[in-house]
Amino acid sequence: MQNSMPKGEGGMVVVLGTTVENIENILKDNQNRFRAEIANDNSEGQIVVSGRILDLEKLGAFLKKNRIKNIKLPVSAPFHCSLMNKATDIMREELAKLSFKKGENSLISNITANEIFNANELKDLLVKQIENRVRWRESVINMIEKGVNQFIEIGPGKVLSGLVKRINKDVEVISINNEDDIKSIKI
Repeated sequence: MQNSMPKGEGGMVVVLGTTVENIENILKDNQNRFRAEIANDNSEGQIVVSGRILDLEKLGAFLKKNRIKNIKLPVSAPFHCSLMNKATDIMREELAKLSFKKGENSLISNITANEIFNANELKDLLVKQIENRVRWRESVINMIEKGVNQFIEIGPGKVLSGLVKRINKDVEVISINNEDDIKSIKI
């Protein structure tokens, strides 16, 4: 995915303290001044935007002028936006070679924030996630509405756990960062 565009030409910015709707309006109203796309709707007040560095700098200046906090992220590419189209083509070709079985567990797509019902839909959504917004906030809300009350984050750090707690303080969140965490987990 990093090879979709030359290194240093694209990036991502996290925007804090505003709504996804506000950022959508800013991007739409200023599309002639700068082009960028919402890459992640992480939680109320935390939206990540992807685009070319020059456009992100113009967006950053506009946000700063309007007293909206934004921070450039240390990433190698503008993930989850149309600038990743070369990676989309590669992923589509690779996934076409694979056969997927119907899963035993429910999955929620980070593209639609809805449940995935068949293997072909899953394959299609895996391709689409390369260029489309991650609807994390909506996905978590949908899971909670479907009765999920416990989330387990596996991997280093607790970023996703923190986002889940920002979305709903009443759910249980467990982070597994090492072997001791695995041994102490109670499900």
